[in-house]
Amino acid sequence: MFDYKQRDAFIKLLTQAKTRAEKEIESDYSFNSRVESEIAPKLAEEYGASDLLKNVSRLSKELDLAKTALGKIGFSCNDDGTPSVDYDAPKPLCDAVDAVKRSAKQEREKGLKKYDLAIVAVLASEDVKEAKKIVEGLLN
Repeated sequence: MFDYKQRDAFIKLLTQAKTRAEKEIESDYSFNSRVESEIAPKLAEEYGASDLLKNVSRLSKELDLAKTALGKIGFSCNDDGTPSVDYDAPKPLCDAVDAVKRSAKQEREKGLKKYDLAIVAVLASEDVKEAKKIVEGLLN
């Protein structure tokens, strides 16, 4: 007769064997990834994606080459093609950017200087009528 102790021993033996087998088998993620990578090329061909995939690969290589060439001269760009100057751009390029920034800052300060002059004029004015005239002249 097959008693409880014997059954339990067989169950433990099977459970241990299953645990060893699970350790030898690849994970679900690895298994799924492997199956997908094996079947994807066949499915791409079947669904007519092979030429598109070749085109994407070629364009990706061209994009990498263009980005590298841009980087060598101190530029980069985002996905919509908007350029930016790299922080480690060549000195002449950085100097040109700095010159434009200085000029723009001077223009901005020049535009604000009239307010400073108006403040001084209001402080030096003799009466409200004169101060009002200064302010109106600036704001109109």
